[in-house]
Amino acid sequence: MEKLKIVIILLGLIWFSGCGYIKQTNIESKDIAFSEEETTSIQSDYENYIGTWSEEGKSHESIIYEGGTEFSVEITSDNELNGYLYSQQEISGRFAEIDIICRIENGECYYPFSDDGWGNSGILYIQFETNVIKISVQDFVMGESNTSGFGIDRTYILSKEEANQNSTEYDGEQKEQLLQYSVDWSEDQILDEIEKRAVYLNRCSYYEEVLDFLENDREVRDISMYINPLYYTDTEYYNEDSFSGVPSLIIHLAKNEIYARHGYIFKDENLKNYFMGQLWYIPSVKAEEFDDSVFSDIEKRNLELLNRLDTYKK
Repeated sequence: MEKLKIVIILLGLIWFSGCGYIKQTNIESKDIAFSEEETTSIQSDYENYIGTWSEEGKSHESIIYEGGTEFSVEITSDNELNGYLYSQQEISGRFAEIDIICRIENGECYYPFSDDGWGNSGILYIQFETNVIKISVQDFVMGESNTSGFGIDRTYILSKEEANQNSTEYDGEQKEQLLQYSVDWSEDQILDEIEKRAVYLNRCSYYEEVLDFLENDREVRDISMYINPLYYTDTEYYNEDSFSGVPSLIIHLAKNEIYARHGYIFKDENLKNYFMGQLWYIPSVKAEEFDDSVFSDIEKRNLELLNRLDTYKK
């Protein structure tokens, strides 16, 4: 009988310890499953931000032609951001860009940069908000050699670009009517017309060279570069000394300005696009119909001079 009691007690202990083991195993399995679920949730926190973001959700093509800012975003499973910020100026076509690597914590990250392509430096403060990404530039320092003042230097509110968004196309002629600048225009009227004509300047392959001449040689950095000609060849007599040290491209444009002033429609694409970007120019006379008798004596003298000096090679 004593042996039977011992056997019963041993069986009870075995049964109890087995249940306890099973219960403990279930608890551990539950804990492991929870941890995996939690990890998956953390990994997917920022998946919706993967893609390309831009101001007003503009397409990449629109930014290239119209100017703007876009932010390309890739996010790894451990919330590391890999991307780049690109900003392009509308009229000049200047662009700045920064490659970015940082870890997102609590919906934000910081990235110090030492050069945006213009020698500027600062810290990008990137915030992932509902349906938008906000990028602010902190502690901005402009590069010493940056005479244009351009760069990534402000706050950008970015929306996601839609994959099926229709891009702006500029394959055809400008559909909006061009207006010729008048001295009684308001600043808003001038800016509206500059924006309308920006597409042409973006097409001109040497426009950055012209900008470099205006900004660094003449120190012209305002809207006057769009409303005034390079030279007043219709009212002033020029001589060879007037063009001493002037780049051959500028001399070439000065010569063609005389034609442009009278509405000459250029067949050369670069000349056409350059002058279409000038607010004083209105295309009105086809090349084959142009009559040079419209030139004044001053223009004829200046044209003769510029024909001799023009050595620009296309």
